[in-house]
Amino acid sequence: MRLEWSDEALADLDRFVEFLDREHPSLAGIVASEIISKTQVLMAHPRLGRPIAGREEYRQIVLEVLRAKYVFQYRLDGERLVILRVFHAREARQ
Repeated sequence: MRLEWSDEALADLDRFVEFLDREHPSLAGIVASEIISKTQVLMAHPRLGRPIAGREEYRQIVLEVLRAKYVFQYRLDGERLVILRVFHAREARQ
């Protein structure tokens, strides 16, 4: 299985880094690395997340990253796992 990140998911990651760089500079790079490493859980168990809106290929899972919870939305597409969005569990989603 091959992992891909959507442009939106990469923008989400950048947003986290920018926020943390302002608020907790020492954590920014660490959190980004941990978020990226958590995708290995999905690569090992791609169906671990629950379906979104009843569509089997769109899934969502909450994973802990340094004591904070992040919501990963992703899609299974044949041999590809595409990270669609990443949200902090406490943030308002669009």
